[in-house]
Amino acid sequence: MKRVFFYLFLALSIMSCSNKTPKVNIEIPEMKEGKIAIVYANPDQVSNTNQLTIYSSDFNDSKISITLDSINFEKDFIECALVITSHDESFFVNVPLPLEKGETIDVKFTNIEEYKNGGRINMSYSGSNHAEDFTIFWKKIQDQILEFRTLPIEELDLGYKNFVSTYKSYIEKYPQSGFPYMLLISQINNMQFDRTNPLIDYCNTICQHSKDNRWKEVFCNLLGEKRLAQETFTKLVFNAVDLNGKVYSERDIKGKLIFVDFWASWCKPCRDEMPHLKRLNNKYKAKGLTMVGISIDRTEKEWRDFLRTNPMPWLSLYGDGQIITKRYDFEYIPYNLIADSEGNIIAKNLHSEELDKFLEDYFSK
Repeated sequence: MKRVFFYLFLALSIMSCSNKTPKVNIEIPEMKEGKIAIVYANPDQVSNTNQLTIYSSDFNDSKISITLDSINFEKDFIECALVITSHDESFFVNVPLPLEKGETIDVKFTNIEEYKNGGRINMSYSGSNHAEDFTIFWKKIQDQILEFRTLPIEELDLGYKNFVSTYKSYIEKYPQSGFPYMLLISQINNMQFDRTNPLIDYCNTICQHSKDNRWKEVFCNLLGEKRLAQETFTKLVFNAVDLNGKVYSERDIKGKLIFVDFWASWCKPCRDEMPHLKRLNNKYKAKGLTMVGISIDRTEKEWRDFLRTNPMPWLSLYGDGQIITKRYDFEYIPYNLIADSEGNIIAKNLHSEELDKFLEDYFSK
């Protein structure tokens, strides 16, 4: 979940104090002491990884009260990130902090030990109607994200519909909040726009209306860019080198159907997927399937070291990750492209049963 809050680590210039000072009371019963930081989120700096911490302090006795007298509220709510770290660094959490004009917000964390072992942290916000509603919204989103990861392909649309219901009810009640758009930015960065789904449809709908929320405006601009990029890149184009240093491009790859897998040796899901890809390669190679693996490892040495003990039964290449991910507009791997014999991309990022079905249908024609 940490990646979801990348956009919360963003700067907002500190202005003059408001007439009514907001406060935050934080309680962590299972953690006696540690460090707390509060960071503003600025929609106009979503590509800037620098952060401006507006509050930082140690805490003792499992709690701390914070008075934020340096914030100017231009709207009722201000989006912040709350970062808590234990002194021994065994615990780290980065979560939203919905500050409200003139209100004292109480935040309570539980389930710390389970969280350290891979479980989910429990937290609640109180002190205002919005804080309580945000607790419900945040819990639903977390639950739906975890559930979505386990859904079979035929139920993905139902998962997207559940997201729509949660976003819709919260946005309609709190149209000025930026948090739903922060979360949507993270989600659409992982969606393929060549296939519609209920969440993309909903995003298209809300972006047709007024954009008097700056976070909404930034989100809608990104949505448009994603849609345009999906429409633009329809041809397979790459340059990468093999173990002998020979440079390959898409023109060197021949086959009835070309499958290009982007991966890296440090990526566990990529490694976990390889046995499945090997079975597909064995099944369809004689029918015209050409597989190519392009590593976007941090260094060429990492790629070479991995292949030394894990040889691939297909052409394995090393490419520039920055160029490749920008060209095809993806952030996470494994990611793949499927092209016809002319290099026209006909499918993107298919995995597991969805990939099996696509290949079976294609080669049964």
